Order: sequence, then structure tokens, then C-alpha cells
Amino acid sequence: MADYAGEERRSYGKALIAVEVAFDQKLHDHELRMQQRLDQLLKDFEIDAFPDGTQSHRAAHQAMIDAAKQEAEFWRSLKVEMAKKSIWGILQILSILLIAGIAAKFGLGALMAGGMK
Repeated sequence: MADYAGEERRSYGKALIAVEVAFDQKLHDHELRMQQRLDQLLKDFEIDAFPDGTQSHRAAHQAMIDAAKQEAEFWRSLKVEMAKKSIWGILQILSILLIAGIAAKFGLGALMAGGMK
């Protein structure tokens, strides 16, 4: 029947078109009501979640971020200073040991202690 060339007997009636229009209008009205309800819920949520306002909330978060950055900088600089002072201390100890070794090698330790006259 795919090659039927006669008059199309199936057609939408006026009642069906009216139902579609009414359905579309009701759907549109429902969408508007839901959007208004969602907007109100978001406003209520914002008031409950941010009683001092969103700017105050943002400022509080920025203060926390700045504090975290300063703390990280403090620990980084502390580690660098500790490394510098540790290396310097090790070099001093090695220098003292080197001087003591040289003094012992050449007998200068006894002279300094007053053992040899």
C-alpha cells in the first residue's frame, strides 16, 4: 500500500487541534509557575545560607584563602631558614674538626694546652 495515490482520509480534526493548543498553554503556564517557584526557593535559600549577604560570605572565604597563603609562606620560609642554619652549623662543626685534626697532626694541640714547653 506504499504506492497508494488516493485521497488522504486521515486528518486532524478541530477538536484534536484545540486539545493540543490547550495542552501547550497549560504546559507553558506550568513552566512559568515552576520557574517562579524555583526563583523563590533560590532566594529563600540565599537568605538562609548567607544571612550577612553574599559579599560578606565571599570576603570570609577570601580571608581564609589569604590566611592559608600566609601560613604556607611562613612554613616555606621556616624550612629555608632551617636548611640554611643546619648547613651553616654542619660547616662550623666540620671546620672545628678539621682544625683540631690539623692541630693534632702537627702537635699543636699539646702546645696550646701547655703540655710542651
